Amino acid sequence: MPSGRSTKIAVIGSGLMGSALARAFAAAGHEVAVWNRTPGKARAVGGGTLAFESLTEAVSGRELVVVSLSNYAAFAELVASAPVASALAGTTVVQLTSGSPADARGGLEWAKAHGVDYLDAAILAFPGFVATDYATVFYAGSRATFDRHLEALQAIAKNSVYVDEKIGSAATLDCAILEAFYGGTLAVLHAAAMCKAEGLDPKAFLAQKNSFLGLISVTADAAQGMIESNDFSGDQCSLNTHVAALEHIVRLSTDARISSRFPKELLENYRRALTAGLGEKELPAVFSTLKQD
Repeated sequence: MPSGRSTKIAVIGSGLMGSALARAFAAAGHEVAVWNRTPGKARAVGGGTLAFESLTEAVSGRELVVVSLSNYAAFAELVASAPVASALAGTTVVQLTSGSPADARGGLEWAKAHGVDYLDAAILAFPGFVATDYATVFYAGSRATFDRHLEALQAIAKNSVYVDEKIGSAATLDCAILEAFYGGTLAVLHAAAMCKAEGLDPKAFLAQKNSFLGLISVTADAAQGMIESNDFSGDQCSLNTHVAALEHIVRLSTDARISSRFPKELLENYRRALTAGLGEKELPAVFSTLKQD
C-alpha cells in the first residue's frame, strides 16, 4: 500500500526483474517511468507505471533511476549518449544489474565524471519475491546517498542492507552468497546421485537435510573467529580426518560409476592444506590455502 513521500523514479529495463521492481515502486505510491529497448515491453509493465519510448525523457527530472539490465556493458552503451548522460546529471543511479566488483568500480567512475550519485546494489531474490519478506537487497556506496533514498528503496525490499562505502562490496557479498548456494546445491545433487547409484532412494538422504545444514552452520560459525585470528587450532576434528572421509566419497563415486569430478576437486583442495602442513588443524584452515592459485 502507498506510504511515505512519493518519489519520481525511472526504471531502466523491463525484463522480469525490472518489471517487478517498477510495479513494486508504483504500488508503494511512487511516480514510476519505465523504459526498455523494446517499447512494447515497457508498455506491458503496467501496474500504474508510465512507459516512455525515449530514454532521455524517461530519466529527465527523476530523483532516482534504477537500472536492471542484462549486464553493465548494456548500461555503458546507453549512457554513452550525451543527451542521456546529461539528463542523468543530478540524479541518483541505483545499479541493480548483476556484475562483479570491477563492474561496480567502473560504474562509479562514470557516475563521478557525469555528476551522478551512484549506488551499486545486488538483489537476493527471484522476481516473484520482490517487495516480500523474502527479498534482500545489498547496497554499496555513499552512506548518505543510501540513507537519503532508503524509504523509497524499501518498496522493493524492506530488508535493504547497507554493506560498505567500498562500491564493490555489495557485488562481492552477492557473489559470495551465490557461490555458497551453487556449490552447496551441486554437493547435494551429487550426494543424491551417489545414493541412487548405490540403490538407496535419494529421498532417504534429502530427508536428512538438517544434518548437513547443521554441520555447515556450525562450521561457518567456527570459521568466523578462526579466520579473524588466523588461528585454526582445535580439538574437534582434524583436516587429516576430513581428507580421509573425502577419499571414501571419491572411491564410492568411482565404484558406482558416476561422475567423480566434483569430489575429486574437493579432495584436491583439502589435500593442498595437508601439503601446507595443516593436517592437525580444524577444517576452516583450508581458508589459508585459498589465497594462492
